[in-house]
Amino acid sequence: MLKYHIIESGYFMGDGGVMFGAVPKKYWSAKYKTDENNMCVMSMRCLFIETESRRILIDNGLGNKHNNKLKFFQPHNTVDIRDEIRKIGYEPEEVTDVIISHLHFDHCGGSTILNDDNEAVPAYPNATYHVSLKQWNNYRKPSLFEKGSFFADNIEPVYDAGQLKFVLEDIQLDENIRLELYDGHTPGQIAVLFENEDGKYAFPGDVVPTSLNLQLSWLCAYDNSMVVAMEEKKRFMDKAKADNRTLIFYHDAYTTTGKF
Repeated sequence: MLKYHIIESGYFMGDGGVMFGAVPKKYWSAKYKTDENNMCVMSMRCLFIETESRRILIDNGLGNKHNNKLKFFQPHNTVDIRDEIRKIGYEPEEVTDVIISHLHFDHCGGSTILNDDNEAVPAYPNATYHVSLKQWNNYRKPSLFEKGSFFADNIEPVYDAGQLKFVLEDIQLDENIRLELYDGHTPGQIAVLFENEDGKYAFPGDVVPTSLNLQLSWLCAYDNSMVVAMEEKKRFMDKAKADNRTLIFYHDAYTTTGKF
């Protein structure tokens, strides 16, 4: 038994020239809405998976600890993912696993919350948090290019609590869930592949952030290395296409899922 639930954790405004990189505005603006300031609504679409033995959260949006730092991105319609999980039927304490695709603030901000003493603590106190070791090392010693994408209080309290488990390589989390590592956008990003009786699915995070990025050459200016990002995206897409997987897009505000 495997059931999945899509959680819309909120939205932010991203500059279209950044989100779609070297693609001319003439082309991307014909496919994705933009305002007079070149800003596009971007989603933060998370996933919750139930199996017989696990309750798994995949990515967790911005959270609410850094709203003052993120005014440029105009976060809006954000939700408390713990409340969304309660609507599904579970308490935060019942979450067994939190998979973090990578440690950029828009993917892991809800990993921790502020307690009554205004200290950041794990939002899911009984969960194992999964992050690739390659991504962890990249976060601990970031490049100048990527340094501003990380906030320590999103993940250090998890490490301090002994709840962080490092993914060293592609692994089978259980019978129907696989974690695979991809570079390019950031080192060691986790893509989650899973399947149930209805089909095969993939949650690629920022390997393929929107439906427009299904076009191989449509990359993002936030990618650490566009050369590597394109090669890694092709590697991912070739496998996903061969498996006839449905992709769940993290950042596409208008298209939730898609196939090749």
